[in-house]
Amino acid sequence: MEQQNTVVLYESVAGIMHRMLDAAKQQEWDALAEMESHCAQMVQMIKVMETASSLTEEELARKLSSVKSILANDREIRNIVSPWMAKLNAMMHSNQMEQKLSQAYQH
Repeated sequence: MEQQNTVVLYESVAGIMHRMLDAAKQQEWDALAEMESHCAQMVQMIKVMETASSLTEEELARKLSSVKSILANDREIRNIVSPWMAKLNAMMHSNQMEQKLSQAYQH
């Protein structure tokens, strides 16, 4: 039964990752961050619940399908978020440089 619950958790994480991808595509960063936090909590639960016991073939297939979905969605989310983060980092760096220059020439 515990293995079944673990498989259900994997499927839940896969569903959250799918919604995270949708949020990233819509640039809904607050929703993405909230779901990411929830997803991390569920992953922690999986780590605690996962046992060395073997899964049935059906459970293993469901788990594998969920893991593949999680990894694919994670890759797509990173492809969307990484350029945005780089742009944000460049803007922040530019603002810091402007502040330093402003402070240097005000004295």
